[in-house]
Amino acid sequence: MSKNRLVVCEKPSVAKSISAVLGANSRKDGYYEGNGYIVSYCFGHLVGLAEPEEYHSKFAEKPWKVENLPILPNEHGGWKFTVNKSAEKQFQVVRKFMNSPEISEIINACDAGREGECIFRYVYHAANCNKSVSRLWVSSLEESAIREGFKNLRPGSDFDNLYASGFARARADFIVGMNLTRLQSALHRTFLSVGRVQTPTLAMIVERDNKVKNFVKEKYFMVGLSCGNFTASSVRIDNLSEAEKIKSKCDGNSATVTSIKREKKTVNPPKLYDLTTLQREANRYFSYSAQQTLDYAQALYEKSLLSYPRTNSQYITENTAETATAVIGIVCDLFGIYKGVVPNIKQIINENKVSDHHGLLPTPEIAKADLSSLTEGEYNILSLVACRLLCAVGDPHEYEAVTAEIECGGNIFTARGKTVIYDGWKQSEKSYKNSIKSDIHSSEDLFEVKSGEEVLSVSEEQIFDNPVCLVTEKWTSPPSPYTEDTLLKSMETAGNKDYEADSAVDKKGIGTPATRANCIETLIKRGYVVRNKKNLVSTEKGATLIEIVPESVKSAKLTADWETALAKISKGEYSADDFMAQIEKLTIDIISSAMENVNTISASFQNKIGVCPKCKSDIVANSKAYSCVARCGFVVCREIAKKTIPEVQAKKLLERGKSDEISGFISKTGNEFTAKLVLKVDFSVGFEFPAKSGKGGKSASKK
Repeated sequence: MSKNRLVVCEKPSVAKSISAVLGANSRKDGYYEGNGYIVSYCFGHLVGLAEPEEYHSKFAEKPWKVENLPILPNEHGGWKFTVNKSAEKQFQVVRKFMNSPEISEIINACDAGREGECIFRYVYHAANCNKSVSRLWVSSLEESAIREGFKNLRPGSDFDNLYASGFARARADFIVGMNLTRLQSALHRTFLSVGRVQTPTLAMIVERDNKVKNFVKEKYFMVGLSCGNFTASSVRIDNLSEAEKIKSKCDGNSATVTSIKREKKTVNPPKLYDLTTLQREANRYFSYSAQQTLDYAQALYEKSLLSYPRTNSQYITENTAETATAVIGIVCDLFGIYKGVVPNIKQIINENKVSDHHGLLPTPEIAKADLSSLTEGEYNILSLVACRLLCAVGDPHEYEAVTAEIECGGNIFTARGKTVIYDGWKQSEKSYKNSIKSDIHSSEDLFEVKSGEEVLSVSEEQIFDNPVCLVTEKWTSPPSPYTEDTLLKSMETAGNKDYEADSAVDKKGIGTPATRANCIETLIKRGYVVRNKKNLVSTEKGATLIEIVPESVKSAKLTADWETALAKISKGEYSADDFMAQIEKLTIDIISSAMENVNTISASFQNKIGVCPKCKSDIVANSKAYSCVARCGFVVCREIAKKTIPEVQAKKLLERGKSDEISGFISKTGNEFTAKLVLKVDFSVGFEFPAKSGKGGKSASKK
């Protein structure tokens, strides 16, 4: 019997690329076959962690109850996996081959990262497979990389620590998310989503919004001295009369340059992109969300045009240098970027700072690709990565900074400027900015290096006769709301106050480059954050959630420490069991504290709309009903006769026992009708129909 090797990919598109290289050209239902290979695939997470109700029936009870917590799978026989119901057929295909005697070897070709490792191993465990596994580990899907990867397959056991980290991350998210979401939802009688990463991220946004909201602007004044082709400025002055005194002393007097300081400064080239820096700058210059950028980058990866996008490295290794050099010769023509770069590849090589994958690079495949077939987003991301590569291998940018002090009327004014000595890498930047569409241009520099002031041409002891002196009123500015650019930066550096001062310090951060985009989208989906143009702003719902959750749940530092622990687990430097014990203890402590006050219902989150006519407690609005917080039984459904009842009408019903006329109800026979809602003597809700011509109105006892 002939034997085949089974290759399991993460997505159908990747399976197609790999099967073409391997010669498995016969397409079947759920796999490719040929040349001794079976190439099958998952649909992302084909298998995931089981839901709480699969551990005990009490976890299926609704509404959720605090007394049913905590949910700890290890107390119910251990962690279970479940197959995605929408992909059951594909799971059976992979399972059949995994356990087939015709398969001599299994090759894990899922994405080369923590999540890809989990995707494969979940399927492997759910299939009850015990065959040995080899690992394909590649940083791009170009043909040469795939061939090289298959020549250098590694034992699957080499990645046991990576899986341990990914599985620990998934279990931690389950423990924190399932327990604390149910806890807060039960306490406050409305669905509240709490997560290990999303809640600290939301707390950061809320904190920033509070600073903006509570900011008290302060007036101050500046005195400017116009000296022909430049203006010198005073220091900040808080008192108008003092500013006017300075102006009066200057009026009619000459100004003299008393000192000039010249400094030669160097701006080193930027590093290559990792995913987070790519997402940040794509947001700044194309207004793409972090998720959009990841989607475009992933699409380019699957088209073999971009290296693996979910990377946290900004360098390459020695064995990637030849590829990078080849790409540099291609991108200038393709994207219309300055061709005069003499690349210094050595400055982007750092073996010690490349973990799973190197910094983002276009692949040599772009020379053969039809770039006109790319979407606008894909093209923009590819061109941005190409420009970054050229900048990263360019020469330093050099300029002379000039600071001049000017005396007038006994007062000192300062003027600053600069003269570019050598453009260096910024020539590539300028060329790229000139090549992109005008509506994408930004006043900010593309790679976060400020361009400084204009050329300042002055000489010491130079005199300016009768300079114009003006007092300008100014106001202090509030902090800016978060954009995806600045939020990603804060997420990346959370828990490490020294990061800004020393870029060599390891970044802790919350989330990972691969998960931060999804975290932001989840906050928006849950209604805790909204996009206001480019800003991310918390909603009232989001701000209130942060008020009620314990400090430990919203601590960015604690979550950053957890991410550091997960990174150590992947390196074999920390125990996954110890990490999970820490997660479980914190969760149990939070639930125990809540149990002590289980009968004390916080009203802080409740949207109170009136008083209960039955027991005089508060009536609150939630997603399904207007109900009594004391659970006395009084409730007004959000939807009655297929009509959603507006909050304003529910308030009127409570205040006066009757709503206004509401149209759009649908009867059991399918007819539309108009009626008022009325409270009946038994505290149920009925209809009062409009009076017919010549007749009085009547009430119905329908509910």
